[in-house]
Amino acid sequence: MNDELERARREVRPDTLASLRRLDAALQRAEVRWEGKTVREWLALYVEPRGPVEALTHLREAGLGVVAALLEALEVGQPRRWGEAEHERRLLLLDLLAQVDPVPTGIVPALLELMETPGARVRRATLALMAKLAPRPTKAALRGLFACLADRDGEVRARAAQVLSRLEGPIPASVRDAVLERLTDSQRWVRCYALVALGRVTPPDVSLAVVLEEQAQLDDDNRTEALSALLAHAPERALPLLMENARRGLLSTDVWGAPHAAGVRALCVLRAQGRHAASALGDLRRLRSEVKSPVFVDAAIDAIVRDELRSRSPALTGVGAVSALQSRLPAPLSDAERPVDTLVRWAVACAGQGTAARVRIVIAAARRVVGLWDVEYPDNEWPQRGLQALESWVCDSTEAAARHARHEASLYPSQLSAPAAFAAAWAVTHASHCTPVEGPVEPHESDVDDGALRACLHSATKALSTLSGDLGPLGGSQRAPDGVSPSESVRILHRAIQEEVLPWALGTWDPVVDVRRVRSERHS
Repeated sequence: MNDELERARREVRPDTLASLRRLDAALQRAEVRWEGKTVREWLALYVEPRGPVEALTHLREAGLGVVAALLEALEVGQPRRWGEAEHERRLLLLDLLAQVDPVPTGIVPALLELMETPGARVRRATLALMAKLAPRPTKAALRGLFACLADRDGEVRARAAQVLSRLEGPIPASVRDAVLERLTDSQRWVRCYALVALGRVTPPDVSLAVVLEEQAQLDDDNRTEALSALLAHAPERALPLLMENARRGLLSTDVWGAPHAAGVRALCVLRAQGRHAASALGDLRRLRSEVKSPVFVDAAIDAIVRDELRSRSPALTGVGAVSALQSRLPAPLSDAERPVDTLVRWAVACAGQGTAARVRIVIAAARRVVGLWDVEYPDNEWPQRGLQALESWVCDSTEAAARHARHEASLYPSQLSAPAAFAAAWAVTHASHCTPVEGPVEPHESDVDDGALRACLHSATKALSTLSGDLGPLGGSQRAPDGVSPSESVRILHRAIQEEVLPWALGTWDPVVDVRRVRSERHS
């Protein structure tokens, strides 16, 4: 029996429903228990109105082993009345499915029936989960999504467009035509995700470029998204328009107004393009000399320069002290260990090289997520200022620079902030506590026992893995991209830290100091 269970665990694949069911059957036959109860017993307790808090902990520990039980509980064919209690139960189950890591992409066929349920709230939650799963564009999936795209409920239409924008592989022609028709939808989020989908159409289409350029002029709510999609089809037309938006917005005297927000978001798009936006460097430098606060402009310039330097750097090979940095993430110590804990163990080993390495590690993690705050709250530049102050400490590691970095990064965001942005801001704040200062500091500002490093990586992982809207109404996370699984977020941060710290450790080039030097030379 144990051999069967071990084989089922070894062969389980999140993208294959049959393997998930085999694992479930093996768990039942072996009568595997968590704190004395099977996964189904914990699930039964979890859905009770006053179920024990520890039920969620044990269900999360079960991971892929809970998927088959959840799908059984979600079956539409059960003889239940579709009352409010049934809606709430299914919403609870869908929320739990969204927390399974790794993401069980093989459950899409089992979810299609739920898209036809009479409750709009259940359809919204099902579609939000499907967006996270990034399904393949099968005929059955597209049939259900197109039906939801024509739903009377605006949020159902928006969620359907969101799923279509995240389909695996190339965007089919039928999807292209369907989302084109939704560019005039009354719901702004339907138009937003329709534009995201059009930006993924390949190969580049000149006829789409015309449509997207017109949409950028007509759709004030989604101008940045329209220009981002235009980049995929006609970058030579999109880059000047992005710069025009950035200039108009940052020269506006109203930092709380829509033009300023659009300007900052345009700069965020440019910095995400890296070296592919190099033709805009001249305009960005001129804009820097004209604006009152160049924080967001500097971030865009640095991102472009950094990517240019990275593309010209030699292959990263080395031995000795940098071997920890070059290593893969360690294997989990137990089934209960979270992915972020393995990232922390790896980072702590790398940080053993000294304070400089530690600060560069947290800078890399914070830089990877700070854009989630910038896009959501373009009127608040504190996280970006804190990150740039940390980079200044790397260039000049003085007591004054360390205290300045801690001051600039001391933003304590409201808990009502969008979840991904909230976590991103805290990642920067915790990162600043890795800078050494003399004298006593508050307990939460100390890096004793790797506390600040650990907190920074936890916040950065949470920022990347937060599901847009958290299965709630759209708007809970307005502009942030949809979150990935905790496992994938850890892989993203691991890669970002290696790209940032390894060149410095190997002495090939410095992603902080060299970028600052290039910016200073070209501004002088």
